[in-house]
Amino acid sequence: MALKLNATREAYQEFYGRNVEQMPKLIADGRVPMNVAQLMQKRLDVRNPDEKVKTSYMDNCFDTGDAVVYHPGGRVKIVLDSQVLREMNSDSKRNDGALIITPEQYDAMPGEEFKEGKLGKLNGGLSIKDVKAHPVWRVLAREQELLNDYVDFVFAEGKQRFGYDTAMRVYLNQAQGQKPEMRAWFVGGLGGGSGAGGWGDLGDGGGRFAGVAPEALSASGKGASIIKAYTMADLQSFDSAVKGLEATVKPELLKPFADLRKKL
Repeated sequence: MALKLNATREAYQEFYGRNVEQMPKLIADGRVPMNVAQLMQKRLDVRNPDEKVKTSYMDNCFDTGDAVVYHPGGRVKIVLDSQVLREMNSDSKRNDGALIITPEQYDAMPGEEFKEGKLGKLNGGLSIKDVKAHPVWRVLAREQELLNDYVDFVFAEGKQRFGYDTAMRVYLNQAQGQKPEMRAWFVGGLGGGSGAGGWGDLGDGGGRFAGVAPEALSASGKGASIIKAYTMADLQSFDSAVKGLEATVKPELLKPFADLRKKL
């Protein structure tokens, strides 16, 4: 069953299946693949809309248009909104599920490059503080403010629904051949901790892109809304203020505030 990613017009559309087959369909439909930052913002935006929309975004894994490129020498480059990923198809040369690229392509690609051992903590669980300072998440989020708000949201939801205190792990692979290799970053669902992975098989049948229509893109070109009515810090301050009133105010007077909080 296709995921419900919209409450009205399909500004966002799911492309489920083998990434190398779905990307050409996405591009032919005049869309661009959602990147990690856009997915983070979208999950924040659907905190209180149609419950099925929220569940679709929060509880499922999404591949993105951001790429991770592994160099045989141990270097790793994060390429945001990768043009090479957008141009891939079922005929693209691959090795173990990754696109094979030339050393010249690797050197020419714009992106943040990390030497071996400089990628921060990998594979293990991360605390809120760890994620907000993690070099990989900071690059993928593009803006520290967005990362901070998203981390607070994921950890709050994860604690409430699944009881975990660590989340948002970063998983990486390595080049399996003699040439640089590219994979798409994916972000997991909340039940698995919403980690970022760079080891997905582009030919696997369980891939999922979210294609973004041009009209859904913001003026900045990032496709992530820069206008936020409230942050997780605001909600936490609200909760603290209401809790402080419980000992002095009649419960029935606080009920409207409690009802409002459920909608946020």
